Amino acid sequence: MSFRVALIAIYSVESAGIRYLSAALRRAGHDTRLLFLRDWVHNRLQMPSDRDVELLLEHLAEYRPDLVGLSLMSSLFPMARELTTRIRAALPGVPVIWGGIHPTSAPEDCIEHVDYLCLGEGEQALVDLCDALRDGEDSTTIASIWARRDGVVHRNPVRAPIADLDSLPWPDLDDHNKVYIEHGRARREEPWKRSAEYRVYTSRGCPCRCAYCYVTILRDLYRDHPGPFYRVRSVEHVLGELEHVKRHFPRLARVKIDDDTSFAAGGSWVEAFVASYPQRIGLPFECLLIPPMLQRALLAALKQAGLVRVQVGIESGSPAETRHLHHRAPGNEDILAFAELNRELGLDVVYDVIIDNPAATEEMKLETARFLVDLPRPYSVYFYSLNYFPGTALTRAALAEGTLDPAQVEGRSTKAWHQFRVSMDWPRSDEDRFYLAIYCLASKSFVSRRWLHRLLDDRELHKRNVEPLYYLAWGANYLRMTAVALDYLRRGELTRFKVRQYGSLLKLISQ
Repeated sequence: MSFRVALIAIYSVESAGIRYLSAALRRAGHDTRLLFLRDWVHNRLQMPSDRDVELLLEHLAEYRPDLVGLSLMSSLFPMARELTTRIRAALPGVPVIWGGIHPTSAPEDCIEHVDYLCLGEGEQALVDLCDALRDGEDSTTIASIWARRDGVVHRNPVRAPIADLDSLPWPDLDDHNKVYIEHGRARREEPWKRSAEYRVYTSRGCPCRCAYCYVTILRDLYRDHPGPFYRVRSVEHVLGELEHVKRHFPRLARVKIDDDTSFAAGGSWVEAFVASYPQRIGLPFECLLIPPMLQRALLAALKQAGLVRVQVGIESGSPAETRHLHHRAPGNEDILAFAELNRELGLDVVYDVIIDNPAATEEMKLETARFLVDLPRPYSVYFYSLNYFPGTALTRAALAEGTLDPAQVEGRSTKAWHQFRVSMDWPRSDEDRFYLAIYCLASKSFVSRRWLHRLLDDRELHKRNVEPLYYLAWGANYLRMTAVALDYLRRGELTRFKVRQYGSLLKLISQ
């Protein structure tokens, strides 16, 4: 009899984590069922309804799993905790394991709620655990697994990160073992296939050490292992996955290479990719690049291969904030040079900017505003509200300095439910509303730069009477998002999946 594992993702139908785990388990001879409880919607997360949870429990009871696993990020900790309580009551005696970045970053907060935790990369660790449970062997000594047995917690050391990423199977995208639950309905389907976009990951780890990022957590986790932290899949392995996706995703129109730093492998890897991608995949793609990589040769080669959009992290236009608060190298000069180069290349470009940093001075906000106003158009901006996630270098430093209340750390706080991408309905000071309005208007080609500079010069006056400017920026966002939606419609990429993620009028994200 096969060993049955139910893997649950909350608010993510993509959830690369459980898909990799499922594929590894199936290759090892175990049976899996993937249950997706609701899909991500920006700034509108809430506890799943009783009916949705009941449907989840009904499908678990029908499947009769030998192990239930939940993957969670820190913001979803309260949901996972309540859901686990309901699962334990409905399936007495069935062990529960949590994995993902929150159990990895805050294991002591998590272990009391479950039988097992998986820390870090879990493909082989979970296979080892399932083998032990199936065969009646000791499950308390498995590397990367914490086990709670008879009131005793067995904190096993973490194993080294997986060196050969090609040894992993592609993520599980099959139809037969998926259930999607939302709004009181359960569908036996692969929900990701509704999307016109597929996100692929070509690497693990990251060369950077940004203070606000989960990568600092993983670097600390693996500090005792001498192997490389940043690892790359072969081009052949990546393109094989994308060919598989093309055969199975009927609406596929675009690929997003979603590594934190795409193409950081450089050299022969890039050469092999640009030589093969157009013939074997041939779809428009977008990627994330850090400012130092915005070089003519790389961008021209990628465009020739099908690159249509680049996402670049500015985070802050203030070199002081970037260097001292974010622990990044300022990229202003590289970004300005790229903006000039892009007049020739004609790539769609979106910049990431982080706001709501309580440690940022007004001078830092002003520098960011002036940088965005002067940045050559056209461009788009993704604004992110700074959230404190447990275990990051930023969070640890703020807690040590006493400038951060522990209740504001995600897992205890649920701010990211309502303000991950920035929306303008979130309560902010008049000063922050003024600068957010400027940031939003800076990218709008129909807004005069000279006028924006005058507003910045007279900022004390406008901060005292910020409402007209703020609502003008809000209206400009509506116009921009309407244009974005029409562009998606023109390209055949406007799906119900996309509309539900972004389509709230009140919670409309700033861009």
